[in-house]
Amino acid sequence: MGLMPTADVSSEDPAVVKAGETLLANAVKAVRDIGGSKLGGILYSTHGKYAGAPTERGRKNSIAAIAKTAEIAKEAGVDLVLEIVNRFETNLLNTAAQGLDFIRATGSDHVKLHLDTFHMNIEEANPAAAIRLASDRIGYFHIGESNRGYLGDGVVNFDLAFDALLDIGYDRDITFESFSGAVVDQSLSVACGIWRDTWTDSMPLAKHAKAYIEMKIDEAKRRRATNAGR
Repeated sequence: MGLMPTADVSSEDPAVVKAGETLLANAVKAVRDIGGSKLGGILYSTHGKYAGAPTERGRKNSIAAIAKTAEIAKEAGVDLVLEIVNRFETNLLNTAAQGLDFIRATGSDHVKLHLDTFHMNIEEANPAAAIRLASDRIGYFHIGESNRGYLGDGVVNFDLAFDALLDIGYDRDITFESFSGAVVDQSLSVACGIWRDTWTDSMPLAKHAKAYIEMKIDEAKRRRATNAGR
C-alpha cells in the first residue's frame, strides 16, 4: 500500500500524521484478519511526487509512526516491510542505505526493507551492492524490469541481482511486479506514471516472469558452483 496526502505520516501536521497512524494500524489488523503475513509498500510517506525535500520534523514524525505501527504488527504476527522507491514516488526513502538508517532510527527489530529492482535501477549506484548492504534486513523483494514490462525486455542486470540475493542467503518472497493501464487500477497507474502499455494480457506475462525468475536463480547457483570449483 501507499499513503495518501491526507494520511501522510511524514507530514508536519499532527492531524495528518494521526490519520496516517490510524490507517496503518487498521491495515495491519486487516492483513491479520484475512490471514496475511506482510504489510508492505510506501508506508512511511505519501505515494507520489513531492514538491520539495523532506523536512527533519517530517522524517521524525514518520519514524515515530512506523515505530508505533511495528509494535502493532509484531503483536499481530504481521511483517512490516518498507518499500524503497524512486524519487518520483517518495522524497523520503530512495536508497537501501537511507532505508537502513530509517529502520535503525525506529529502534524496532520488526521493521524490514522491501527492495525492488525497478527502483534500484534508477536510484542505486550499484544495485547488487545495495542488496548486500541491506542483507538480512530485506524482508521482501520485487523483481521488476526497467520499463515495467516483460522481464528481459529492459536494462536491469538480473544476473548481478540474483548473485547478490544468493550471496546473502535470501530465502524470503521474490515477487514479480509489472504495470499496465489496461489492467491496473487507474489511480495506481497515474501514481506510477504508466502512460503506455507494454502488455495487456496478464497470464502470458505471469508465466514468462515465473519461468524467467526460476531460470535466473538456477543460473546464479551454477555460477556459484563453477566459481567454487576454481
